[in-house]
Amino acid sequence: MKALIIATFGSTHEDALRRDLDPVVEDLKKLVEGIPTRLAFTSRMVINRYEKKTGIRYLNEVEAVDSFIDEGYKAEDIFVQPLHIIEGFEYEKLARLKSRGVKVGEALFHDEKDLKRFAEEAGRRFEAPTVFVGHGSHMAADKDYDELNRIFEEKDLPHRVCTIEGSVDDRVPLSFMKDMGYKDIQLAPLLLLAGDHAKNDIFGDDDSVKKRYEEAGIKVNPVAGGMGSWDFVRAIYVEKLRRHLEELCEN
Repeated sequence: MKALIIATFGSTHEDALRRDLDPVVEDLKKLVEGIPTRLAFTSRMVINRYEKKTGIRYLNEVEAVDSFIDEGYKAEDIFVQPLHIIEGFEYEKLARLKSRGVKVGEALFHDEKDLKRFAEEAGRRFEAPTVFVGHGSHMAADKDYDELNRIFEEKDLPHRVCTIEGSVDDRVPLSFMKDMGYKDIQLAPLLLLAGDHAKNDIFGDDDSVKKRYEEAGIKVNPVAGGMGSWDFVRAIYVEKLRRHLEELCEN
């Protein structure tokens, strides 16, 4: 690897970028000190909205690759480390870069081993019953949320997962919390960046997950920040990048 692209969905919320994104980027850059690094957003909508709002334009993943190639780097010398949670629609944009020879790493939840590690780490960090709310996807990777629920159950942890736009709606963990008699729970974004979805769909005052739980008689304690502000999640991304570097040294 001679050049690194760190790719995220992105956000138009400055607080989420500084609190949740910057720490992950900094940790990854420390690992590859001396290697040129660029940040890319995969959401064109977010790129355009952020530019309109601030005058600053983030590169998308294709532009980031092209910018390195324009500087003389070969496609096969470029590695993309995704910061996506599952390998859904946004991750597929990165996967398409492989046809150009670019190497692309894993999302946070790449296989069952990743899901089990997350469940174990979450079990240590979150003692109170917690509902993790992800975005969800219409692609096959959406099954990761069901699998994570299964692992939480298997480990006898008081945690469950639901999605905003995926197949696991918030009635699934709500039913579990009510059956267990939990009256006081935590609600945490299963999102790298706690931006628009977190503020409105999860914690908003109108049609939100928080509102529905409160209407069911459950007290909700919001977990501030996205997953990028959680040290154990950042450590997983660093480990994934380190593993790629070790494989390069072996070959």
